[in-house]
Amino acid sequence: MEKEATVRGNKADLGKATAETYRETRRGLLLAADRLTRGIAALEPVRTIEQMDELLELERQRKLVIEMIASCNYVIEWLETGRRPGNRRGIERRSGAQREILTDPARLPAAAAADSRTAADEAGGSERQSRIEAAMAGLTERERDCYVLAHAQCYSNAEIAGLLRISKSSVSTYVLRAQRKISANVGGMFLVG
Repeated sequence: MEKEATVRGNKADLGKATAETYRETRRGLLLAADRLTRGIAALEPVRTIEQMDELLELERQRKLVIEMIASCNYVIEWLETGRRPGNRRGIERRSGAQREILTDPARLPAAAAADSRTAADEAGGSERQSRIEAAMAGLTERERDCYVLAHAQCYSNAEIAGLLRISKSSVSTYVLRAQRKISANVGGMFLVG
């Protein structure tokens, strides 16, 4: 029961990609690898350059067939389990830290928003930017360090405490003070929480 590929234009229709079709392909590849292995064994010991070239070509073909078998095994496992082979748990079972990518909004590209801005928006944006800079200038050095590490670089309080050699509760206090000062100066642009 051999299937033939139908050709339409430049594309070949090989049928449905099911685990069974991949198993059939793997069986054929295993037979081809066996034939190549027997062909290599028949050529040994090599006595001429022509035999060496033929042996190297057979080994190259065998290596290619073995790689194809490995690919078939990979696809079969994926089709049977519904998960990418090698993963210990699927995306639906990952922890929150594995699913989420923390991103600081200040580091996101502003190109999309810049296209839709009007002249009045740009004037307001530069005013807002100068207010943020003024608010940051109003912070103490320790508050600024803690705030930037917590919000711009997404460090945890424990990591900040280790970097600055202060306690975690001090980090929390400095960040909270900085948020309050910035909120007061900027006018509610940042949430205090």
